[in-house]
Amino acid sequence: MRIPIIEEIKNAIGLRINSPLHKGSKQDYIFIHINKTAGTSVVDIIGKPFRKHLTAKEVIKVVGKKKWKNAYKFTVVRNPWDKVVSHYKHNIKVNPKRMTENNEVVTFKKWIHSTLGETKIKKYYNRPQHFLPQVDWLKNHDGIIDMDKIIRFENLNQGFNEVSEALELGQKLPHLNKTRKTTYSDFYDKETRQIVADWFHEDIQKFGYEF
Repeated sequence: MRIPIIEEIKNAIGLRINSPLHKGSKQDYIFIHINKTAGTSVVDIIGKPFRKHLTAKEVIKVVGKKKWKNAYKFTVVRNPWDKVVSHYKHNIKVNPKRMTENNEVVTFKKWIHSTLGETKIKKYYNRPQHFLPQVDWLKNHDGIIDMDKIIRFENLNQGFNEVSEALELGQKLPHLNKTRKTTYSDFYDKETRQIVADWFHEDIQKFGYEF
């Protein structure tokens, strides 16, 4: 049984020892690791903090506004429709029992309604942060996205190479934690396509994504 106050203390100590602020030879840097955007591949190079999935606001709380401002900050974003399919497939892979209903894998449509629809089912919507629009991962306390580099998943290698060059990391990007390649559009019907469009409307507008 987890005791909240003990978990809070462990979390605070862990983040202080293994901070999301990475020490660089040229400049300190922060990676905002949005789930299902190839962040595992990036973390394999730069190192894993105590908690890998932290929003910008959570990181600022840990490192402070001054260090946040002075650090080089980057992230990876992904087409929302593609990201949602990857999220669904990943959940089936890592927790098949949770993703089973009546001895069958829950359908994509049912899962969409249960996570992004009006009525959430906790069994599927068990980690609300992982369903956040990507802009909500990136906004600071003033509601501003002040990333130095936003890499598009679709141009991941080129984007990370630019970050590596800027920070003088001298590393190339591996590709880890892959799910089997499928065409994301095959999962959608008109209704589920619109649910995702409504939920991630700011992402679509900010990053110019289309179905």
